[in-house]
Amino acid sequence: MIPEEYVKLVEDIKYGRIYSSTETVIHGLEALRNLVLRGGNREAILSFAELAEKLVEVRPTSALLKNSIREMALSLLEAYRSGGIEAAREAVSEAYEKLRERMERSLETAAAIAAKRIEDGNVVLTNSYSVFIKKTFEKALSDGKDFNVYVTESRPGSEGLNFAETISRMGLPVTLIVDSATRYFMKKIDKVFLASEAVAANGAVINKVGTSLIALAANEARVRVFIVTSTLKFSPETILGEYVELAEADPNLILPPEKREAWGSRVKAKAPLFDVTPPEYIDAIITERGLIAPQVVVMLIREIYGWPPRVAKIEEELRELKKVARG
Repeated sequence: MIPEEYVKLVEDIKYGRIYSSTETVIHGLEALRNLVLRGGNREAILSFAELAEKLVEVRPTSALLKNSIREMALSLLEAYRSGGIEAAREAVSEAYEKLRERMERSLETAAAIAAKRIEDGNVVLTNSYSVFIKKTFEKALSDGKDFNVYVTESRPGSEGLNFAETISRMGLPVTLIVDSATRYFMKKIDKVFLASEAVAANGAVINKVGTSLIALAANEARVRVFIVTSTLKFSPETILGEYVELAEADPNLILPPEKREAWGSRVKAKAPLFDVTPPEYIDAIITERGLIAPQVVVMLIREIYGWPPRVAKIEEELRELKKVARG
C-alpha cells in the first residue's frame, strides 16, 4: 500500500498539478528516496516498488520519470542484494543526488546554448511552464539581451498564466494570449522556444497539448522552433517501436461537476495533457550535448544506451525488486 501522505502527490502528478515536468520528477524521486530512508526492511523496498509503479502508471508520458526511476531502482536492487537495507538506503540516496546533479547540469548547459539563439529585439513565443525555458530566458537576460515574450495560456491546466507571471517578475515584457490565437499572433514572432515531456527516437517531441499546433503555425510562417530539453528525457523504448502513452487531465477542468450533472451523458469531456509534434516541424533540439537536428536523436539514444539498447523495462525491474524484497 502507498502511504497516505503520498496519495496526494500521486494525484497531483497524474493531473499535472505540478507545473514543470522536471519538478514533477524531482518530487517523485524525493518521495521514493524518503520511503526507503524512513521505512523498515522489506516494507521500505516494497513501498518503493509500489509507489514507483503508481508514478509510472499515472505519468506514462514522462521519459525523465521512467529513466530516473529505472536508474534509482537498479541501484537499490543491487545494493539490497549485496548489503541489505542499510546498503540500499545509502545507494538510493546516492542515486537521488546523482540524478539531481545531472538534471541541474543539463538544465544549465542546455539553457546556456539556447540563450545564444535569442537576439536583441526578438519576439519569442512559448507555452506551458518549463524550468528549461525559464532558465533560457534568465541566461539571455544576464547576457544583456533585450527581447519580448508571448506566452499561451496553455489550457486545460492554464500553466501559461503562472509562467507569464514568473518571467514578468524577471523584468521581461510579457504578452499572454489564448491558445486559439497562436496562428493569429505568429506573424509577430521571431522564434519559438518549447520544452518537452519526452523525445522519441524519430525526433518527435511530446509536450503540453497545443505544442503541435504552435509548431504547425510556426512552420507555416517560417518561424524557427527550438526544443530545449535534456537527454534524460529521450525515450529509449521508442527505438524498439514502443509508443509513448499520452496522459489526460481531470475532465472537471473543462466541464465542472455541476454542468456534468445537469447535462448527464449528453456531453462528454476530454482534457488531454500532451500531444506529439512531428520532427519536420522542429528546427533543432537543444540539450546538454549541444544543438542537434531531430533526425540525430536516434543516434544519441544508440550512443547512450547501446545497440540493442541495454535498458530493462521499468515494469520488469520493479517486479524483480518486489520479488527480492519478499525473499
